[in-house]
Amino acid sequence: MNKRYISLTIILLIAIGGLPTILGNGENDSNQCYQRKLIQSDSRTLFIDDKIIYYFPFISKDCNYTLDIYGITECGQCDVNWELAIGFKNLPEDLERFFEEKLSENNEYVFPIHECGEFDQKIEMPGWIVAYINYIRINNKGSCPIQYSWEFSSKCPCSGKQALYPKVDIEQFSVTGGATIIKDGKILTNFNVIPGVQQTFIQVENRGFFTQKDVKVKVIGLPQGVNVSIYPESQIVKAHNLGTYQATFEVGPNVPSGTYKITVIAYSDNGVFDTIQLELIIP
Repeated sequence: MNKRYISLTIILLIAIGGLPTILGNGENDSNQCYQRKLIQSDSRTLFIDDKIIYYFPFISKDCNYTLDIYGITECGQCDVNWELAIGFKNLPEDLERFFEEKLSENNEYVFPIHECGEFDQKIEMPGWIVAYINYIRINNKGSCPIQYSWEFSSKCPCSGKQALYPKVDIEQFSVTGGATIIKDGKILTNFNVIPGVQQTFIQVENRGFFTQKDVKVKVIGLPQGVNVSIYPESQIVKAHNLGTYQATFEVGPNVPSGTYKITVIAYSDNGVFDTIQLELIIP
């Protein structure tokens, strides 16, 4: 592993490691049962001036989270200059005093990277601090391509409502009067949209044995200028029944053409049920 990445890990863990002394310790009983789940994943190559921003879905303060970024930056006749930035939101006064001058004017904790070669950056954080993270930004400011994979996963206690095994799956995602993007939980095609309004519907299925009283759906990773409204905001889905949501996408006229990775998420206040990542294509 590149020594630069070891030092970054130490810096961040020292910063985050001191925070529980301010707001309370978030450690869990080592004998407790836990459930691990992959929440987000992505793989791509960033070229010069490329930038990607990842927004987190619902975060439970009772869970711990792991962010793993690994890949390679080319070495040779090019300039290695990229950065990993953690953007915070709604920081309480105690945390603002703790970070002091470590944050930029945009409330970002920025790690500049200048070394080439392979890297593997793993950061473990308790849910109570992740709840204050707005986004993570990766920005290639140099001329060397960056090839990386991103994995964001949770480790949640099995106790409470999660022990009821809420098997709620994303079943279908279709354009009204058009293509079916997801069927039986499998991706059939890409989601193609043009500037304007696109009506779709998303269907989830409760395959478990218990009624889920607060099932919600959201779409993350949409490029700037693309918005989605979902109705109803939440609903009760009984065991072995379906829940259907109307999702209205609005695509602005100035959204750049391209392929964007978006994620459809089914969740409740207890955590994430299911995620499916697909490609949004704007011609």
